[in-house]
Amino acid sequence: MRSLGNTVGMVVGTVAVIVMAATGCTEIATGTPVADPAAATESTTAPKTRASATTTAPVPDQSAPVGSAVMSVTGGSGPVTISYRINGGPEQTETNVFLPWEKRYPVYEKLESEVTADGGDTSLICTIIMEGDMLVSFKSEPRPTCNFAYWG
Repeated sequence: MRSLGNTVGMVVGTVAVIVMAATGCTEIATGTPVADPAAATESTTAPKTRASATTTAPVPDQSAPVGSAVMSVTGGSGPVTISYRINGGPEQTETNVFLPWEKRYPVYEKLESEVTADGGDTSLICTIIMEGDMLVSFKSEPRPTCNFAYWG
């Protein structure tokens, strides 16, 4: 039975390599977890605080931007909290924001940007639109999160 398991593993691995080669996929995607693994061990009764960053992290060695995008949040009638990251930079948080809200930014290849809005149980809409007319991310729900990375 053990040799059957090894054979199945070899076949699956070989098929994966063939599919990657046939589709032109030469890079393995890696990502950053959204949740902080350390948070899983923290007490759920302790209040959590977020620091607001005021600058955007420098873009790693990249050529020129591949375009621009606008992340936006709409809906709701009261103030909301908006957290966002641009091009893999640090998370920034804006509190007591009245909607609509938007942020324009340059898009670099393979760097993820994300926006999350928290207005309690009120349904909100987040979008990321690239080059003025390409909807690349959309969510309509309480506490929506939209994310996008350009992979030319």
